[in-house]
Amino acid sequence: MKTILLSGALLLAPLFSYAGGNDTEPARYPVDVKASSVTWEGKKVTGAHNGDIQINNGMLTVKNGLISAATVIIDMSSINTLDLQGGGKESLDGHLKSDDFFGVEQFPTAQFELTQLNPIRGGENEANFIAQGKVTIKGRSEDVSFPVIVSMAAEGATISGNMTLDRSKFDVQFRSKSFFDANALGDKLIYDEFTIGFELVAGK
Repeated sequence: MKTILLSGALLLAPLFSYAGGNDTEPARYPVDVKASSVTWEGKKVTGAHNGDIQINNGMLTVKNGLISAATVIIDMSSINTLDLQGGGKESLDGHLKSDDFFGVEQFPTAQFELTQLNPIRGGENEANFIAQGKVTIKGRSEDVSFPVIVSMAAEGATISGNMTLDRSKFDVQFRSKSFFDANALGDKLIYDEFTIGFELVAGK
């Protein structure tokens, strides 16, 4: 995986004509896992790695023409490194799934729950909302807030953006300065912050 009132009302006005208009009954749209995508990037002193991960399932709720809630379940066993090949890729994929990192055997899924969207002023191809919600990894939940681009249409909705997470909040300890002496780790240190990029496509 930007605010308010009069300007917010102007931003929202064109969206109310889509996805059910001003109907009060919420509509639930399943996330299209094939059309949607989730990517990741982690950095260390000596470089960075990136990859993708698969969505297990998800649901967007639309009410009064806007996304009012969303839940996305991530398949942690599908962690996939894109910048390596062969043995190096297999080694990193396996390590990320191990207890050193995300403990996939014990925690096979992660979850993002969207609880609120606040409109902001954005130009074309720029974020038009701030998303608020909760991320759960390794059984630990953290509140998050980040900009997103929301697009509404009669047949469904799309929401995309990037969120930065602190792995130490989810007890991911390997070579983290939050758990070990940074000076002792030296150039083996892996930074706590990592980035998740996503595009969720949901429709009837």
